[in-house]
Amino acid sequence: MSEVELAADPMRERRSTPWVVTWGTWPLLFVANVLTIAHAIAFGWDFKLVLAIWTGVSIAALIALEFAYPLDERWRMTWRTFLGRDIKYFVGGGLTGAATNYALGVIGLSLGAGHVGPITHWPIWLAVPATIVAFDFCQYWQHRWSHEADTPLKRFLWKTHAPHHLPEQVYVLMHPAGHPLNFILIQGIIRVPLFYVLGVSPEALFAATAIIGLQGLVSHCNVDLRAGWFNHIFAGTELHRFHHSADVAEARNYAVVVSFLDILFGTFVYRPDRAPLRLGVADPSAYPLSNQFWRVMLIPFRSSGAAAADTRPVARSSTAAAP
Repeated sequence: MSEVELAADPMRERRSTPWVVTWGTWPLLFVANVLTIAHAIAFGWDFKLVLAIWTGVSIAALIALEFAYPLDERWRMTWRTFLGRDIKYFVGGGLTGAATNYALGVIGLSLGAGHVGPITHWPIWLAVPATIVAFDFCQYWQHRWSHEADTPLKRFLWKTHAPHHLPEQVYVLMHPAGHPLNFILIQGIIRVPLFYVLGVSPEALFAATAIIGLQGLVSHCNVDLRAGWFNHIFAGTELHRFHHSADVAEARNYAVVVSFLDILFGTFVYRPDRAPLRLGVADPSAYPLSNQFWRVMLIPFRSSGAAAADTRPVARSSTAAAP
């Protein structure tokens, strides 16, 4: 790193974030999530209501921590970013972020009722991990192909995914920033049919949806959340912020839930005590600004010009974890 880069490094100094926040937040939320799932199944709670309440509680807790202990002030959510950009994606984008996860999770619960498939009768402790890994495997390749953009299909996938990478911040409520087509591809075309074919039981689908949803929120949190060796199993904050890096050499980590897929396929980037110097796309001038909602919505339908190709292609060689 040059002296200028070192000065800009958001983790050049130890933050005042309490140890319990840094190392305890994600495990605490994960355990609370599992306990909530277990109680909902054991006592027959309304899965849809539990999903809605738990998602709201998780969002509120993570936002509070972002305001109290931001990892990088440049990535902080403000009223300007929320009202000038984020709310447009919440309202105009429709099925986005946590809302998409909840809405299509409910659809999946309804479709799966009474359907029998290969894993329908598996015990819950086996069916849930199988469901998550199957989904993340499919999602991994859809996500990676979106960044490779070396065929007409992959270039189209990138154009549906590029809006999510336009913001130069990463925080919880920035998660929904993206194009509805991308969410529909992931959730409607990948997740719902996959879960139906597998015959995922309502209980397993509820548990998998809750776990996948929490991972999506945690991974975009602007707090110095750490997990140590757990990063080699589950994708979280430390890994996903590098996926949003503007530096194509480190912008990998395509798995949403289980990071061992990135390890297996050579796209794993884990750099403790470091954060990206800049987030967003490599060449911002090739794209509309993230708050130019309608111009962003037109990106997938443009056959040439700005955003016609991926400016952040995946490097195909394996990346080892930094010491």
